[in-house]
Amino acid sequence: MIAEISSDAFDHFFAWAPWVIGLAIYFAFYLAKRHEVATVPPSPAAPTYACGVCGRRGTREQMVAQHHGGAVGWQCADCAAHSAAQ
Repeated sequence: MIAEISSDAFDHFFAWAPWVIGLAIYFAFYLAKRHEVATVPPSPAAPTYACGVCGRRGTREQMVAQHHGGAVGWQCADCAAHSAAQ
C-alpha cells in the first residue's frame, strides 16, 4: 500500500496553516500580556531638579543654583558646600 496525500488535502493544509499558526502566536502573546499593567511614573506637584555633581534629586528649595555663562545648573546643598570649601 502506497501512502499518498491527495493534492486537495495538501492544498488545504498549506492554505490554512499560516492562519492557524498566526492565531496561535497571537493567542500566546495575549495570554502572556493580559495581566501586565502599564506603570506611569508619579507626577510630582513641584518639579524636581537633579544635582549636577552627584545626581540627587530635590525641589528647587533644596537646590543651589550655579550660573554658568547664562545657563543655570543645580547642585544639592552638600555638593555646593563641598565645592565652596575648595
